[in-house]
Amino acid sequence: MSDNKWFELTFKQIEPINIGQGGWGVVNETRIFIPGITMWGALTNEYFKITGKHSEHIFEEISCFYPKIDGKVLYPSYKNGELYLGDMSESEFRQKYVKSFTSTAINPTSLNAKDESLHEIDLIYPNNIEWVGEWVGYINCKKEYLDEIKKIYIGGDVRYGFGLMKLESIKEKNYNCNLIKGIYQTNNYKNPLKNYLKFNNQKFEGELEILPEFDFTQGQKIIKNAEYYITTGSKLLE
Repeated sequence: MSDNKWFELTFKQIEPINIGQGGWGVVNETRIFIPGITMWGALTNEYFKITGKHSEHIFEEISCFYPKIDGKVLYPSYKNGELYLGDMSESEFRQKYVKSFTSTAINPTSLNAKDESLHEIDLIYPNNIEWVGEWVGYINCKKEYLDEIKKIYIGGDVRYGFGLMKLESIKEKNYNCNLIKGIYQTNNYKNPLKNYLKFNNQKFEGELEILPEFDFTQGQKIIKNAEYYITTGSKLLE
């Protein structure tokens, strides 16, 4: 019998983060929530760095993570075609908490910008007044694995001082879902999805997204597979 349990995890964002969702030209946009597969990768990597033990499976039963503001976790939904977190639209969230950072490389001989080096990245910045940067999600694993984790680095451009999050609390909680890396394994949901669901020609309201699965075991990021998923906040119609 497995001694895995569900835990509610709260991470506090210490540095700006970019949760990649593709880009337009030189702009690297950010998601406004953290997919489970992104958290799985960060936890698996940190556990390996601490213990020297690599396993893709010990943290794989994990949900997506959402911001907690004023003591309330902001779960996703769609209203009039726009993604909302709680009562806040995506555009409102971006206006309050997302800023753009622009950089370029300088040619040392001419002191001009190097060709094709202009780079703009969207970053989530808590403001410590309305939101201190807490993110909440759920994981099913052994407590001893979580006790090794104090911090993780998440998202893009971590080499440039972005992405640090500290694990603030671990609370045993019921979370009756069948999840792998933030993806539901069944269709039995009537409320807006809080995690991704593999698209299998279901009728739904919301959006589709192609999610890649990466292989990091060969020292570089290799795409193993990519499939369509119904996004978080969408709603099944049958």
